[in-house]
Amino acid sequence: MTSHKDVLLGMVLKVLSREWSVGRFREEYYPYFLDKVPTDALSEDDEDFFAAVQEKLDWTAESVTDEERQFGWIDHTEFIQWLRTELELHNTPKL
Repeated sequence: MTSHKDVLLGMVLKVLSREWSVGRFREEYYPYFLDKVPTDALSEDDEDFFAAVQEKLDWTAESVTDEERQFGWIDHTEFIQWLRTELELHNTPKL
């Protein structure tokens, strides 16, 4: 059986590989992460990572105005870059 972490990571990899658009990722990720993953199903580090992804999605739009950028909004390309960096940091062993 596939773990919730594996399912979520699979979604992340699909958007990073451009198999999924950011819009499709949002449609699939939100309901799975918020409604299907039990509170104790992920480690604390994994929960922090996947929650950060969900929060960043809240501040992501296809196109962003200069005014929106001042409030912290990013566009889809920037989200992909952010997600790639965050995934690398998350998967880096902690010393």
